[in-house]
Amino acid sequence: MRRSYHVLTGPTAAGKTGFLLGRLPAGSAVVISADSRQVYRLMDIGTGKPEAAELTLLPHYGLDILDLGTKFSVYQFLIRLSEWLRDLWDDPRQVWICGGTGLYIHALLNRLELGAPPREELRLRLSSLIADQSARFWAGQLGLSPADPDNPVRVIRSAEEACLDPQRAAEIHERLGLDPQAADNTAWQAEQQAFAEAQRELECWHCAGLAVLDPGREALQQRISLRVRRMFEQGLPEEVARIRASGYGAVDELANGIAYREAGLLLDGVLDYEAAVEQAVIRTRQYAKRQRTYFRGRGWAEYDDAGLEAWFSGLDQSGG
Repeated sequence: MRRSYHVLTGPTAAGKTGFLLGRLPAGSAVVISADSRQVYRLMDIGTGKPEAAELTLLPHYGLDILDLGTKFSVYQFLIRLSEWLRDLWDDPRQVWICGGTGLYIHALLNRLELGAPPREELRLRLSSLIADQSARFWAGQLGLSPADPDNPVRVIRSAEEACLDPQRAAEIHERLGLDPQAADNTAWQAEQQAFAEAQRELECWHCAGLAVLDPGREALQQRISLRVRRMFEQGLPEEVARIRASGYGAVDELANGIAYREAGLLLDGVLDYEAAVEQAVIRTRQYAKRQRTYFRGRGWAEYDDAGLEAWFSGLDQSGG
């Protein structure tokens, strides 16, 4: 026996959660968030998390599960996802996976071979070194053979793959000036085992339907403008101030996060209100463009508002 889930994805501000809220009767479904920012506590307004009243109507998994500054990779997403789906196995409600982080969904649907688990300390150190000298230079220094030695991401992933060999891990960590204890593969082997178990768990489920909500470039740009302005009006700068006061002012999710960075610059007096909003709109539109390119590259079916209505009407509305 296999259970099913449906997937609704699309660029930021397209209206994915609102669509489900408007069409799924209260108590009939549960959503698993496929959003790489909504996992973080304290980041609410700027990530577009559903409000408390909405969560009563449509419960969500995957919100507020991590402290800021904690890295969350596709590895961790799939491991957590398998746990949530295990909890929902005997639940009669429909299961929806909804969010705009396309890699999460791609990895789920296509059982991607993800290679070595990420090593955050190594990533940070090697990224810093590559910023001073080229990716190609460090590929040579570490004895790596990535497909594209000029691509920092490829070089870092090549280093992580090489670290699966304990001897190479020790060599690479020593060359990078990292603590030799960090070369221990025990933690990474445990994560690989957890990932393998998650993949087996996920085989018990199948996707009964996938849709990309894309209202079109012009309509999406308008929705982004409205959403970003609403975030600022609803207190995004104040949210940033609270996060800073909680001791997370330097974390990357806040310092460079879309709209969060601009709200911080507003608080610091670097930008005035309108300039902060406009820069956040521009960055959000750029991100949405990358999302749309990614979805189209996967060949997933795209629907505007009316098309999504028709798609939804044709679904099997049972929970199994």
